[in-house]
Amino acid sequence: MAKAPTARRYAQALFAIAQEKGTTEAWLTDLRELSDLLEEPTVSTYMSTPRVQTEDKLGVVAQVAEGRDPMIRNLVGLLVSRQGVGLLGRVADEYGELLNVMLGRVRAQVTTATPLSATQQKRLSDSLGASLQKNVVLETNEDPEIIGGVLVRVGDQIIDGSVRTKLAALKQQLAHGSLT
Repeated sequence: MAKAPTARRYAQALFAIAQEKGTTEAWLTDLRELSDLLEEPTVSTYMSTPRVQTEDKLGVVAQVAEGRDPMIRNLVGLLVSRQGVGLLGRVADEYGELLNVMLGRVRAQVTTATPLSATQQKRLSDSLGASLQKNVVLETNEDPEIIGGVLVRVGDQIIDGSVRTKLAALKQQLAHGSLT
């Protein structure tokens, strides 16, 4: 039995078409907006209910995708027809990664105890960009449990400057009597 296409393969195919048409960034916006709409609890439940006919689901897609590029509408329709509409969020993520690579950008997930101001985000992005020699797009999250500082993840690299980690290291040093 043939393996079903993955989100990455859908994203790669769509991205290739978008490059030909010069609509790479616009299509990312459409993908993310449609993914958000289709992930709303009531819509998601409706779309995943087996008793609802595929034609009815495609009608919902036609309504929420109205005014979007026909290729985006076709992709969502294809996913619905193949009972894979839940893949749309991952397709959007993969597509975004392809766009970042094309534009020489890298995504950094930043966690802080409190929200960063626009100035702090700009300084952090510039600093990371200088060290990575790429344009850095920040995705910020708040987690009060890190107490303070910042935790940055870029790909598989982690930079942990959180107070929680520093306190844990100090506790470890105190426990083993290795303070100098």
